[in-house]
Amino acid sequence: MVTEEKIISNALLRYRLGIILVWLGVFTWAPFIFLRTMGEKPPFLFFLPFHLIGVIGGSRLRSIARKEMGLIPPKKNLIRMAGHILIFLGILVWGPYLYLKLFLAQPVEVMQYLPFHLIGVLGGVFLHVLSFLIERYVR
Repeated sequence: MVTEEKIISNALLRYRLGIILVWLGVFTWAPFIFLRTMGEKPPFLFFLPFHLIGVIGGSRLRSIARKEMGLIPPKKNLIRMAGHILIFLGILVWGPYLYLKLFLAQPVEVMQYLPFHLIGVLGGVFLHVLSFLIERYVR
């Protein structure tokens, strides 16, 4: 028989699995960065699907688990919205890269785009954490 305790337990397991998937998606780039520092040129598009599956899949899994556990979504505020915008802009950085690389077949260096992606995404994540801390400890 399915009890509410079992449902919450499964949802918590999915939430934790989502966190693990996000981090695996992020750390997919460790071998790529290591090879770049060694002077190799590993194919960027080989690592990208693993990164996207981990990050997008993990965040969706966390979101679904939060709903199953009945957790209220974080309150919307200016800091959180700015974090969403920064993350969105950090992802949009790859639009010109992919256009130049795939459609125009031009030689494009990944490292020209990566710093802007990381600034946007990590800056957005920082603002989300800041919003969480303000919400939790200040109010």
